[in-house]
Amino acid sequence: MRERMDPVEDPAGDDADRGPVAVDLGLCKACGICIELCPDSVFDRDQFGQPVVARPDDCSQCLICELHCPDFAIEVRRRRPRAKAEPAEADAPALTQGDIVTATRGVAESQGGWPHDGEEG
Repeated sequence: MRERMDPVEDPAGDDADRGPVAVDLGLCKACGICIELCPDSVFDRDQFGQPVVARPDDCSQCLICELHCPDFAIEVRRRRPRAKAEPAEADAPALTQGDIVTATRGVAESQGGWPHDGEEG
């Protein structure tokens, strides 16, 4: 019997070494739906007819295989967003709507006024 491929949490948070797609061979009945529907041809069949993730780098994470698997045997791992860089001044106050209005008025005045100033509709 084949082992189930449970996701293992990487302490570094990097899923790249595990690939974007996991097939739970304990649940898979080798119907081939994932192989046929995959627009990126990520899967091949093994000697038992079960899907094998042959080209993980080609996976676009479209979720078609996961959503159409009748046995819920496929997991497409979503990419985690990269950590954002800290702002230069962490203590800088957030802009308010008034700050933005004031700034845009200054730009408009330096360019001769608002585009529709003086027009009546």
